[in-house]
Amino acid sequence: MNPEDRALLDRVLQLHSTLTQRAVLLSHLRSDPDVFTEGMRDLGLDFYDLGTEILHRVTELDAMPAPRPPRHPTPLAGRLSELAL
Repeated sequence: MNPEDRALLDRVLQLHSTLTQRAVLLSHLRSDPDVFTEGMRDLGLDFYDLGTEILHRVTELDAMPAPRPPRHPTPLAGRLSELAL
């Protein structure tokens, strides 16, 4: 995980911390269609923006090569094979 990943996860946590309050507020605003619609739009855009950034990062991670095992046995691996005898 790099600093950008940490910032992205912090944004997820920040959005999460507002969801209950926003949902309650929206449930009380149903009687005013214009305000309700705007609140739903704001919520949807927050999900969309964050989701798009997360999926972009996943695409970057998928393109990264998988770590390769060491070509030569590590000293510990050699020592473990000796102990197994």
